Amino acid sequence: MHIESPQERVDAGAEAEGWKMPDQAYETASDYVDDVCETLDSYEERDDPDAPPSSWLTQSNPPEGDEKLALRAGVPVLCPRWEKTVNEVLDGKAEQLLLEGSYEVSTELGARSVRPGTYRTTGGEEGLTDCYWERSTDGGDIIDNQFVSGDAKAITVTIAPTDGSFTTRDCGVWRQVK
Repeated sequence: MHIESPQERVDAGAEAEGWKMPDQAYETASDYVDDVCETLDSYEERDDPDAPPSSWLTQSNPPEGDEKLALRAGVPVLCPRWEKTVNEVLDGKAEQLLLEGSYEVSTELGARSVRPGTYRTTGGEEGLTDCYWERSTDGGDIIDNQFVSGDAKAITVTIAPTDGSFTTRDCGVWRQVK
């Protein structure tokens, strides 16, 4: 069998390994990888510091199971310029941005999960007026929280591995402090 295109090479490898894409929208592994590459390109074109390309994979569409395997095998072949970004996401090393909502504290990558660590926000264009954040136990008891209304320039919160969840409202984008 002669494999002619990079997509065919990725699909032949996926078929040999028995990988299945859980989303029925993708008939093949290369369809999935091509879509991820195109979406990363579109995020890059936006040039939004609060929504870098890696944020789409870490927040909206965290790959799971065979999707991870398809990305590790397919990105170097189909869109090698995204290999470093995708590997950082898959290895849990990509910058994590927290937006509005509640996040489960976990060391595993997930759409609504947050890794333990220290995070900082400077708010959006309107600053930190009416910002609320909360750290809670697995049972929902509040460990620590704060409602910020005034002239705060930045807020820093440390999320412990023993926390159950972190909730944020009207605080802008939280970035993990390195």
